Amino acid sequence: MPNIDAAHGLFPIGRTIEGGELTIQLMQKDASEATAIFQWDAVNREADGNIDAGSATPGTTLYSGVSLNYGPGSTLTQHYVVVNAGALFDIQDNNDTDGLAEADMGLNANIELGAGSAVTGISGHELDESTANTTNSLDLHILQKIDSPDNAYGSFCRVLVMFNKHRMNPAVAGV
Repeated sequence: MPNIDAAHGLFPIGRTIEGGELTIQLMQKDASEATAIFQWDAVNREADGNIDAGSATPGTTLYSGVSLNYGPGSTLTQHYVVVNAGALFDIQDNNDTDGLAEADMGLNANIELGAGSAVTGISGHELDESTANTTNSLDLHILQKIDSPDNAYGSFCRVLVMFNKHRMNPAVAGV
């Protein structure tokens, strides 16, 4: 059975790589931000301290975490954000080339900042399969295929990932 193309952002698994619980912080998106933040969008802090999900530069931006709720554009909204640098997430590959294979596990890749759904409020962020490489300067580290009967290697494979490019990683220079 082929995998379903159903982008869902970075769905939190509920634990960290160390086996601990997730840390959630309340953060704010200001009303001047025209872009919505969708549930399970990767978010980054702007210079004013507010968060945003659409202005990141994949492979460059240090992410602050993943939003757990939706907030429409051009509206002041509060967001609960998973902020652990070692938090684990389920994300779908975008099938740029031929889908992910077992040999891709352990590689790194960037996030493709796809638009979310205004109907469901769910993120459209996906793993950018075409960027999968060994360099650790990419956004995400691919750990393993999600073990589920409805998921297989290939097109739109769902994988377990953690952030490489996270604002709170110990190896990141102070911001």
